[in-house]
Amino acid sequence: MNFQSILSNTRLMVLMVAFLIVAGLSALNTLPRAEDPIITNRNASITTVFPGASASRVESLVTEVIENKLREIDEVSLITSTSRMGISSVRVELKESITQPEPIWSRIRDKLSDVESHLPDDALAPEFDSDRAYAFTMLAGLSWQGEGEPDLLTLGRYSKELATRLRTLSGTEFVDEYGAPDEEVLVDLDINKAVSLGVSAQRLANMLEGADAKNSAGELVNNNSRFALELTSNLDSIERIRNVPVMVDESGHTVRIGDIATVSRAAKSPYDEMALLDGKPAIMVGARMNSELRVDRWTPAAERVLKTFSQELPSEVAVKTVFSQQGYTETRLTELSESLLIGLSLVLIVLLFTLGIRAALIIALALPLTMLMTLTLMRFLGVPINQMSVTGFIVALGIMVDNAVVMVDTIQSYRLKGKAKLESAVLAIQHLWIPLLGSTLTTVLAFAPIFLMPGPTGEFVGAIALTVSFSLIGSYLISHSVIAALSSFALPSKQSSQSWYQTGLSVKWMSRGFASTVGWAIKHPVLAMMLAMVLPVTGYWSMSQLTEQFFPPSDRDMFEVQVYLPPQSSIYATKRTAEHINTLIAEEEGIEQVQWMVGASFPSFYYNMVGGQQKAPYFAQAMVKTDNFKTANDLIPRLQTKLDQAVPQAQILVRKLEQGPPFSAPVELRIYGRNMETLKEIGKDIRLILSQIPHVTHTKESLTPGIPQLG
Repeated sequence: MNFQSILSNTRLMVLMVAFLIVAGLSALNTLPRAEDPIITNRNASITTVFPGASASRVESLVTEVIENKLREIDEVSLITSTSRMGISSVRVELKESITQPEPIWSRIRDKLSDVESHLPDDALAPEFDSDRAYAFTMLAGLSWQGEGEPDLLTLGRYSKELATRLRTLSGTEFVDEYGAPDEEVLVDLDINKAVSLGVSAQRLANMLEGADAKNSAGELVNNNSRFALELTSNLDSIERIRNVPVMVDESGHTVRIGDIATVSRAAKSPYDEMALLDGKPAIMVGARMNSELRVDRWTPAAERVLKTFSQELPSEVAVKTVFSQQGYTETRLTELSESLLIGLSLVLIVLLFTLGIRAALIIALALPLTMLMTLTLMRFLGVPINQMSVTGFIVALGIMVDNAVVMVDTIQSYRLKGKAKLESAVLAIQHLWIPLLGSTLTTVLAFAPIFLMPGPTGEFVGAIALTVSFSLIGSYLISHSVIAALSSFALPSKQSSQSWYQTGLSVKWMSRGFASTVGWAIKHPVLAMMLAMVLPVTGYWSMSQLTEQFFPPSDRDMFEVQVYLPPQSSIYATKRTAEHINTLIAEEEGIEQVQWMVGASFPSFYYNMVGGQQKAPYFAQAMVKTDNFKTANDLIPRLQTKLDQAVPQAQILVRKLEQGPPFSAPVELRIYGRNMETLKEIGKDIRLILSQIPHVTHTKESLTPGIPQLG
């Protein structure tokens, strides 16, 4: 390779720099941008309603049937289930090696379709949910502003319209509604009129069922053909239900349902779930953008949809943004960018005093060029911009200048010795390309286990290692091309200048001390190695004295509150408890908002939140937002103690938001066995032992007692 001809080709170097600038800025403009990395969803839930069945019947007739069918899929790693009165909840976890779960989810849906015929006739079709694993990009709440009791049915209709508009927004991946009541038609029978006519409630129900033409009414057959016969009139309106005939009296008058009953639309009672917005009943709509988009472009479009929608609402209904990921994304990326600029400034200041102003400026040029090349490689491999990838830039900041520093310093030393411009660059490249290649590859290989790590942990932190590796590769290539060419022409020669700002600051006593130290180490290698090992050995010992935690807590100004009441609690009792807790939380300073979901998990507002509570009337979960994350961290332990003392009838967990893959609890124990009573006793003993360990706040068992039954 003729290095001299390449380095002297100014047009080639300018073209290379232009290409890096265009490709890097294009990647910066088009790369997906979000607050946190997307972890492949390997968890799903299956909910099956079996009205009126006891927990034991649900377990034997529904849960076990579904579990046995799911075990036919090899990719399933873990199946857990909970059987309550009338509800079967099965959670599925795929193996960590699965990176494309959609084909597996499709097979599970097929299995659930096959299993429907084996379930009891009264059981509803299983509901499969694998869409709620990621955090919503935006949560909007609709609340009632009119007088009197909130009209949740009206709010529900407007929430469906808002959900439809958000679904049609370009880039929207998933939209769901929370707290919307199911609507039903209520037939309120007048007992006096019914008794006088001899009509019972059961007879009325049978008539309504017969009048609802959902099935074929038979066939018409002649000598040549046959035709299916269906009734065109079905129960598609309240007026149609009112006109269903009940009987014909003695005078020949037809008695209809509207004559002996009041027919109206009403919310299903009891509610399956409720949403509380600022302490009042409301409905929330969650929307999630496609992971390949930029949150700072999708969110303004979604906000315009909300603004247009709010202008069309009546005065009794209001809509507001409950949560938006864009602000947190901008704050996190801004803070990381500021750290990046601070690190860059420190590097340049050090280089200014050690190598001089020209060398510092050349190396300063190497940093943005390396970052632009890294962005280009990120775009090529689909690595998005988030807190992990930007953290990788910060980690690589001190490393990515090493190649440029060594190259510039070597070329400058040749120039100060009187070598020609191109000759200095060629000699430096010939001397350094193998050593620098070795140091670059060893560092890349040191980070390789991180981005090669399987499972959710590798997906979360892998962007750090990839960004560092891309930066090192880019630094090596740029230092041996653009930086070498620029250094050969811009660095001063021995005759041009000896000023410190040209060649760097040189302290004679430090240089003599360093030279004598190196000489002593060469003469006494064993002692030198022993002294060199003092620092790392001390570091390893110090590491054993530190608190071990793989992922640090999040610095969000938010936290969650989970409330568990006894299993027999109704959703209305849970709602009253949530309102009481809401009042206690609002008494604390620094609280900006508290929003609740009763009977189900709160819509995911953080990337690793574990939900899974559906149709659980004894459960409630809150999203609490404070004025800053320090307030949240100080408030969590104090609020935990306060709520435990003030609400003893409920188990309350005040949890900070953690980094890393999702988990239900820091320590989880599973006990296997066939005898339920034995498992309960063992579980109680383990909980008692754990509760006596310092710093254990709460213990919870998944095998909860049943609810009272009336015989």
